Amino acid sequence: MKLIETNIIRLIQRHKSVIILFVVCFILLYPKKITDNQTSFRFVKDNHFVVALGTNDNSYFIENGQVMGYHFELLKKYCNKIEHQPVFILKENINDRLNLLFSNDVDIVVCDIKTDSILELKNIQPVYINKNLSQTFWAVSSQNSGLAKNIDLWLNSYTETKDYKLLSAKYNARKAKNKDQSRISKYDDLIRKYSEKINWDWRLITSLIYQESKFMSDVKSRRDAFGLMQIRQQTAEFFGFNSIDSNEKNIAAGTKLIKFLENHFAKDSAINEAERVKFVLAAYNSGHGKIDICRKNTAQKGRNSNVWLDVENTNARKNRNEKSTASRESFLSRETVLFVHEILERYEHYKNFFPN
Repeated sequence: MKLIETNIIRLIQRHKSVIILFVVCFILLYPKKITDNQTSFRFVKDNHFVVALGTNDNSYFIENGQVMGYHFELLKKYCNKIEHQPVFILKENINDRLNLLFSNDVDIVVCDIKTDSILELKNIQPVYINKNLSQTFWAVSSQNSGLAKNIDLWLNSYTETKDYKLLSAKYNARKAKNKDQSRISKYDDLIRKYSEKINWDWRLITSLIYQESKFMSDVKSRRDAFGLMQIRQQTAEFFGFNSIDSNEKNIAAGTKLIKFLENHFAKDSAINEAERVKFVLAAYNSGHGKIDICRKNTAQKGRNSNVWLDVENTNARKNRNEKSTASRESFLSRETVLFVHEILERYEHYKNFFPN
């Protein structure tokens, strides 16, 4: 027995460095596997993370057309970590938010911590957030405790980063600001007027305008596009406008361009309405000729040229150095891809704040 013990001790001493390295790697890597393991919890929708929240404090709001909020941004950071698309549902009443959680319609709820009775509910599991910054906490169903643990592990790590400290400081500085949620921009009435003429949702056109100019009426691009909707003079003249200097004429010309592009893609009855909107947005940014070439190239590759995601995946380079078998004319720029994605994402938030 003593001989065996002696041999074990010698073996440990001989391979001491290897054993130490193994133990260190185990300690470092094992918690990461727990954090990244999503099999221990569920989501109400595949590949989506559904959140119910209100506009209290700095949770979720619109300022000058930009969607902002402490909890809004923090939850997007978490969604990026778990590689899920965030979906935000705006409910001002805390009971409405909790009912969505109890009925398994959302994954998480942002609650008011001042409502102490909420903490006494046995069917929720709270995940506390920086109380000094925002008197709120996140809550998940007690039946989904794995999600609460995953969020807690992520928060413990993320709140120590420089990125979080900048986020926290950003909204600490905004505590005293009043946020006007009665409108998206001072051009809402004009946008409504001209969106009705082409039967488009005014919130979608507003999101496009924010993308183009951030509501700065005097901005001019390097391509000589001007104003709120970034219209070129020759484009304005094509639609019968001698000038686009006024905000109203700029919006009028921009909406006529949208209608022109819609009619162009409506010639192909195989494109459904939802996909046609995406093609119109892409063409607004890069021209309908470019989109036509990209659709043709998509069809030649055996993919569905009537679905924007297929056209995007076929023709967009993931980075500048990536080589492609497609011709240069069929490249979709990163700008166009983001243009479509960001307008539609912002539009969903605008619909939360302005249901009609």
